[in-house]
Amino acid sequence: MTVLAPSTTHSARPLEVQAFVEALDAAQVALRAVGDQALSELGAGVTATQFRLLDRLHRLGESRLIDLADALSIAPSTATRLCDTLAHRHLIVRHRRGRDRRELQIRLTDAGIRLLRAVRERTASGWEHTLEQLSEDDLQHISSMLATLVAGNGSTISRLKGKRGVFA
Repeated sequence: MTVLAPSTTHSARPLEVQAFVEALDAAQVALRAVGDQALSELGAGVTATQFRLLDRLHRLGESRLIDLADALSIAPSTATRLCDTLAHRHLIVRHRRGRDRRELQIRLTDAGIRLLRAVRERTASGWEHTLEQLSEDDLQHISSMLATLVAGNGSTISRLKGKRGVFA
């Protein structure tokens, strides 16, 4: 990893910034572990990547495979393989829509919706348990700071979202 020398035009404190980023990363790992544990317990072998596809499909509603792949920043062939597995497990259904027989539409089944809800509920409960060590004021303060951080970097985040594999 290359460490850049601090800029002379900014008053950034490199060690404090690094400590903040490392703490934020550790918090993200801890919160993600809660979701991973919920998926492990409830997902019946569904991988995190497959779950992301189910989640994105739920948010998008019935979608074409190509649109789903694009929303996840993955190759259509990867989306096809993921969908093959999820269809085999009866979590999604694929069907042709309209006259174009090449255009597959994908939607969640009732079983897929139930799995999403169960994992989300267990994850939310785990997050609440993890975060209960913080006061309400601390949570509000952290949320406000993170919202400010994101708002201040909106153009950077928008630019990065367009790159394959980032924030997917």
